[in-house]
Amino acid sequence: MPNQRTPNNPIFSISFSKGTADQHRLPLNHVLESLAEIAKMIREVGIQVQRANGVENPDGDFGIELLAGRNGEAFYASSVGAQAAITRDVRNGVETMSRIFAVTDTVEKKRVRPVDNFGEPVLRRLALVGKIQEKDNTELKMQLVSGRKKPQETRFSATGVAALRAMNTAELAIEAVTLYGKLQRLTDFSANDEGTYFWGEVREDSGKIWRVRFKIADLQRAQRLFTRQVMLAGDAAYFKTRSPRLDATDIREEKPRDYMAALQRLQKNYGPVFKKENAQDVLNELRG
Repeated sequence: MPNQRTPNNPIFSISFSKGTADQHRLPLNHVLESLAEIAKMIREVGIQVQRANGVENPDGDFGIELLAGRNGEAFYASSVGAQAAITRDVRNGVETMSRIFAVTDTVEKKRVRPVDNFGEPVLRRLALVGKIQEKDNTELKMQLVSGRKKPQETRFSATGVAALRAMNTAELAIEAVTLYGKLQRLTDFSANDEGTYFWGEVREDSGKIWRVRFKIADLQRAQRLFTRQVMLAGDAAYFKTRSPRLDATDIREEKPRDYMAALQRLQKNYGPVFKKENAQDVLNELRG
């Protein structure tokens, strides 16, 4: 999709205030690392928004272009900040930013509530941005100006960093859990896991989504089982706001279940219980 540069392109701005930012200076690597995490956040949420809205090849690329000031500077000093324009797939770009702002508001206002697949990349990337903010004692503010609509704003302060840390703490851990479902996603979430772990997503028959952390040694096996029904074993952790996580110790393909054969074996071993009941009739009754 080509870029659509017009005077009315939505403007997305990011600024850091307080701490060292109030001196109109910040370590360059801190600024670049924060912007990189926000860019990855936009792309990851954007891919899901585009997919949900029927985009054929979602890539999360909204042609975001950094805007220079009157004197050609890319960063401006109302603290330290920058502006960018959304120039491609504008409708989905605006929806993506709105979703990011909504989740960030939830964190900042300490409203503990579950997040969906759109929200998880926001929490994950904000956690990394928060670590950088703590070093500089800064506060992140984001704003989106789109057409004649009221500007959308959100912030991520020390309050949000603390709230996010609490949200990411497991409420309950259970060892030796067995999980059945469809392996529907494989991804490398974090640079911190590189060479050690990779991540996946499993959907149970009930529709419940699990985040799964695999050992890198299981990569080829997981790739062979991608999109198939699998059985996973491992230790589970449950969170207030995120999908439960399974640290997988084993993964294998789940063999199709032959309920008729199972009932026939049960009928053979416990004939007096079933008497003359037909196994198919019993199965139909169980299914309702």
